[in-house]
Amino acid sequence: MRTILVPTDFSPQAEYALNAAQQLAQTLKASIHLVYVLEFPMTDEEAPVIHVEVLPVTYLRKIKQESQERLLQFMEKGKKTDIPITSEVRVGNPYRSIVRALLEKEADLVVMGSKGVSGTQEILIGSNAERMVRLSPCPVLIIKDKADFSRIENIVYATSLRNEESTVIKVLGKLQHAYGAQLHVVRVNTLSNFLDDPLVRKQLRAFAKNHHLKNYTLSTFSDIGEEEGIIHFADEVGADLIAMSTHGRRGLRHLLEGSVAEDVVNHTKLPVWTMVLRTSTK
Repeated sequence: MRTILVPTDFSPQAEYALNAAQQLAQTLKASIHLVYVLEFPMTDEEAPVIHVEVLPVTYLRKIKQESQERLLQFMEKGKKTDIPITSEVRVGNPYRSIVRALLEKEADLVVMGSKGVSGTQEILIGSNAERMVRLSPCPVLIIKDKADFSRIENIVYATSLRNEESTVIKVLGKLQHAYGAQLHVVRVNTLSNFLDDPLVRKQLRAFAKNHHLKNYTLSTFSDIGEEEGIIHFADEVGADLIAMSTHGRRGLRHLLEGSVAEDVVNHTKLPVWTMVLRTSTK
């Protein structure tokens, strides 16, 4: 791993994310690129109410300079290691700006803070963190509370036992190896997605063998829903991190089918690492 991208909005959650990224970077021998996006009011995803090009150049230069100064102060305040950290201010749509930054910097991981949402807010508002979880071209680590990434001992990986998960397991394995952590692989059984435990255990053993897992446990866990099962299982094993793959669904399909990964991100205080399945339909 070479570069960790950290979007910030100067919130406490963003500070937690920067602290976690620094600890990760120290362990993984990576550098950090910090990004702040100046967002203007939007009518929708495509059309801003105020177009950047019609703003006076002097005004735009002034607010960018003020934002850069604030960003540098934020960076210095949170800097706790001697790892390389760079920063920049971008103007535009936050999600699109973050994606452009990670592509330009060839980031291997995005670490970002999130307050999480609940109830109708999940449908009506959403968040940039949710969009990154669903659509990011590289893994995303969501931080909602203070987290100690100087050590990671237990990682829960929630699996659907799909062959497409091979790339996700390969990338996650590097993180597991770097920390010497134990990987707890779990398949959650629900009434709507039920399989007999003997069959699930057989599939889990084949999954572990096919992906050459090391230092792992295999479990089946029953609950009222996948999201609840993942969170409850993580609590039981004392997880430091939850890891999941996600399908990256868009539009109506995402609205109708939802995303277990986004639900978990919204409702757990644990850090959540996600990666989009490359064969997912978009």
